[in-house]
Formats: sequence, C-alpha cells, structure tokens
Amino acid sequence: MGSQFPPCADCGDLDARTSLGGTQVCDRCLNEQVSARTGWLRLPDPQPVETVRAADGREVRFCYRLTWAPSGVMSAEAEEADQAPGDGFRFGVYGEHDADPDAVLAQLRRVVHREVGRAYLEPQESGAEIGGTRWMIAGDEVAGRIDWSGDGSVREPSVVIDGRRFDWGEFGRLVASFEGWEFRMRLDDSSDGVGAETGVEGEELDVGGAGEVIAMFGDRGSAGRDATAVPSIDEVLAGFLVVQRERLAASTYARYEDIVDLLRHCLNGYGYHSLTGAEAQAWQEAFDAGDEDAFTRLCGPERIVENYGEFLGYFMVRKVAASKQQLRDAGTVTKRLARWLAEQGLVATDAAETARDRAADAGRELPRADELGHQLFLHTQRTRLPAHPNEIPDQNWVEDHLPITRIEDGRLWFGDVGPVEVPTAASDLAEVGWHVTVVLARLGGAWRLVQVGAVYP
Repeated sequence: MGSQFPPCADCGDLDARTSLGGTQVCDRCLNEQVSARTGWLRLPDPQPVETVRAADGREVRFCYRLTWAPSGVMSAEAEEADQAPGDGFRFGVYGEHDADPDAVLAQLRRVVHREVGRAYLEPQESGAEIGGTRWMIAGDEVAGRIDWSGDGSVREPSVVIDGRRFDWGEFGRLVASFEGWEFRMRLDDSSDGVGAETGVEGEELDVGGAGEVIAMFGDRGSAGRDATAVPSIDEVLAGFLVVQRERLAASTYARYEDIVDLLRHCLNGYGYHSLTGAEAQAWQEAFDAGDEDAFTRLCGPERIVENYGEFLGYFMVRKVAASKQQLRDAGTVTKRLARWLAEQGLVATDAAETARDRAADAGRELPRADELGHQLFLHTQRTRLPAHPNEIPDQNWVEDHLPITRIEDGRLWFGDVGPVEVPTAASDLAEVGWHVTVVLARLGGAWRLVQVGAVYP
C-alpha cells in the first residue's frame, strides 16, 4: 500500500498515522511510548499482510493494526492493503484493557474471514448497472459502511459494500428491487459482527399508515349474505390482486402476481391431501372429470393458509427453480395475503397470525437456505472418493434427509453424523433444525459431504 501519511518522527516509518504530543508516530512507536508512560502492556506487531479469498473469488490482501485507544482499550483494525485508507474493506474490533492481544487479533481475523467470505452483492443481468457491472443484493440483507463521498461539493455520503464503493444514487438503484418492502437500519461504530443483526424485515411498506380495508366479500355469515356462500380460493385470490394493483407499483405488482400464480399451482397440485369427507369426494369427482384446478375452484379461503407449510416449506424449495427474488417475494406476498384474509373476515384471526409468522420466517429463511444449498454444492465438487461408492463400507456411508443438529465455525452435524467440514460461508448460513438431503462418506476417519440436495428451512 502506498504511503498516505508523513514519516514517523521517531523511526522514519512511512505510515505514521497518529499524532502524539504534536508529532506523527507509527503504530509501533505509539505503542512503545504509551507502554513506557502508562506501564500498560507493550502490544505486539501484527502480521504484516494476510491474503483472504473473497466470496467472488478475489484475493484480498489485508494489513492489520493493534494499538491502544485513548480510553485504554485495545483497538484492532484490518484494512485492504492495496487501497488508499478509507477505500476497500475495513474492519475493527475492540478488546478489554487486560485482554490477550493475540486473542483480540484472532477475533478480528475471524471477522475478516467471515465477512469477506460472504457476498452481500452479486452480479446479475437484471440488476442495477453500476460501474459497468449489473449488481443486485444477494439476499434480504446488506451490510457495509457509510463513508465520505470524497467530494466536498457532494452532500450525500458514499457506501462501501463488499469492498466496493457506491455513491448514494447507485445505492438507491441497488435497493430499488425491494420497492414495497419495509427496512430497518442499524448503525454501529464497529465492524465486529457487521450484518449479524441488520437486514430487511421481509414485508413491504404499508402505504398511508394502516391503509384502508376494502371489503371485497363482506363478513362471512353477516346480515344480507348467505353464510354458506363462501367465495372460492380463485375468487379470493383474484380479489386480493385487485387490491394490490391499486396500491403497488407495476413492477412490484408483477411479482405479487407471480407468487399468487405459484401458490395457486401448489394448492391445485397438493392441497387435496388435506381434504376429507364430502369435500374430498367433490374434489375427486371434479378432478376425475378433467378439472385440474378443482381445488381452488371448489374450496374456500381457509384452505389457503392451511397449506402455507406445503407452499413455503416444500413447493418453493423443491418444485420451483426460484430466484432469490422469488424466494423473498414468497414470504412477503403470503404474509400480506394472510393479513388481508383476516381483515376481510375470510379466515380466523389466530389462523391468519400463524400463517403470517410462517410467511415472515420464510421470507428471511428461504433465500438463506437456497444460498446454503449452493455453498454446500460447491463444496461437494471438491470431494474425491478413493473408491467406488459400492466399495465403501455401509457404516461409512450415509444417504438420508437429515436435520442440522449442531453448528460450529466451518463444521456441521447432520443428525448424529459429524462433524462435517464445510466452508465458513456455509456454516454462517446454516440453522439448527433445517433439513438437508445429503450423501456423506467417512474418509480417513472424517466425514465428508459427497452430494447435497435441497435445503428445507
């Protein structure tokens, strides 16, 4: 990294960043003088440069710093070595006054590897064109830092994400695909844990406060309406879309329409399993007569929320080659739909609340589960078996649909099998209780991931 600072007044080092007693000193001389004046521990020199592979394949070189902060705590910082100070990746953690310096630096390195190994952005043909590349937010979460634009005439700051700098307008184009969503911004003066508690809520912004409730069908059993004249699922979904068309931008409405169409396909393909008695008989007769959409034509709206588990927990994972945007939208749209059904008196409030919770979880978890499956698949490509699978003893071979039962940094347990080494980017995404279809082999005494199927949150 080229020098951006004057030489150290004590040793001549060309990276004197700190003013002490009116003179500029480097980190080593600063630590020596602070230690001599206060009796505090003489902090060691961090390793000069470390190369870390980023999620997009780049090799990023980091310089580390360890100094005493004026408050008496240890300050550990990491910044991209080949960028001017303030550009590129930059992370920091603090340690207590009596902390082990090596432990503080180790904590910082964990933060660096975790965050650099995770991409908040991904190139996408349909994304916002910025700097000659089209980018989109990879999941429903983005983290970085706010920085000076570098131009005193520009009032808006710039944003650094994945080590790349974007001006405020470019950042606006990045989040434009989330139009209609709610968001929560959390500001932190330390990069330790960046992204751990930030993210998009997963439901769209309500326009005009609580909004007007438009009674499309009236209350079930209300005066003037036959209590048995319950609208069909097809009628209800059509009415829901009418309301959404009035309140959403055209691009957002198109995504709603897409998810409702997928929901209808799921209900007609799998919903009949929940039917019993006369309903089951009526559906069977209509289906046998050639009506493949009999379920949504004959059944009432309570069957919609009853099948959220099937739609969000199976259909969107296994039956749809869904994009990350569709996975996010599935949670958003079904959450809105459940609330609207309750507002119209078409489903019980407690059933709607249960469905809303399931949809909210799906909006957060489905994109992450999809990315976990991708990371595990890439990992399996590096596994080489020493023999044909048929030659591996049965006790060293597992093919099953198993829950994730334990997670450590870079290691997962599937059911009773583990630990299984995985990339840190994968263990960071995983959640205990998620189910994964896996093929595992014990090679040289250690379990290895051979094949992976869908991840079910």
